[in-house]
Amino acid sequence: MHVLVPVADRDLAARALADLARTTLDEHWAVAAIPTERRGLLLERADAAALLPGDGLGEPIADGLALLGTAYELAALGQLDAALQPTPSAARDLAQAVLALGAARAFRCSAALRPPIDDGELSIKWALKLGALALVSRQTESYERWWDARAHVADVVKRAAHRLDAEPWEPYARGTLWMAWLGLMGAPVAVLPENAADELPMLSATRSRLAAFRERRADHEVPGEGPVLNAVALRARMTEFAIRHLADATELLTVAVLRRTLPDVSAEFKLHLSAARSAMAGDHGQDVLLAWLQAAGVTLAGGVTAQLELPGF
Repeated sequence: MHVLVPVADRDLAARALADLARTTLDEHWAVAAIPTERRGLLLERADAAALLPGDGLGEPIADGLALLGTAYELAALGQLDAALQPTPSAARDLAQAVLALGAARAFRCSAALRPPIDDGELSIKWALKLGALALVSRQTESYERWWDARAHVADVVKRAAHRLDAEPWEPYARGTLWMAWLGLMGAPVAVLPENAADELPMLSATRSRLAAFRERRADHEVPGEGPVLNAVALRARMTEFAIRHLADATELLTVAVLRRTLPDVSAEFKLHLSAARSAMAGDHGQDVLLAWLQAAGVTLAGGVTAQLELPGF
């Protein structure tokens, strides 16, 4: 137990773990492929631009930063399964430290880049992954400042959110769940006008979106359970499966955060996200996004009772 360990020893152990996590991250093949000096220069440039008002960095440095951010994501997500193990161990501690450090560095790279603004859903997904990186690495305040610095992204996301009700089921379902997650992560853009005066407007907005989602899902005709005759039918069934499990995970987490007194819901949440990821395994972009949502959701669920890491508290 920590209470029986002298403070100096705990600090020494924490520093040793941080050093080992840094070494493990830097020695991952994807990260090590980029020279150390170049990594340092890119991170310095990212730090200088990440929260400056404006569009974010474009060419020629954008490719280098994007590549470095992707390398850190690969290194971090390689530790995800070990980090989510329920049994405490030294291996889990190291995996969690590498995951958080990799998320922190990937956040620094991505926050400095120019987000895509030509496609509303792409903008939402960009902001969503950035929020997940911030939550896993305990940088939610920087994430909130990022929204202030990228006001044009907020405008694009708001317009896309306003169009969701008129969309067919699949883009509506995806977009609504993405917006619900933005609320869970404390994104100011997620607030609905009717919830602006609430104590926790972002979480209230998430609850409102999920209620509307449930109503529309009740009227949605689920693909039949008969034989799958072609690739289109298979894709529809797998997408519906992923949407259902992502929705269940989102609702579970939202209720836990709002009530604050529930026991840790990490295990059930992980099952739903793992199921959604398995259905989307052929889509690398979706799989990576869901992996970061899984890490972010477990971070949130684990903090419900302590209430130390919840955005907005």
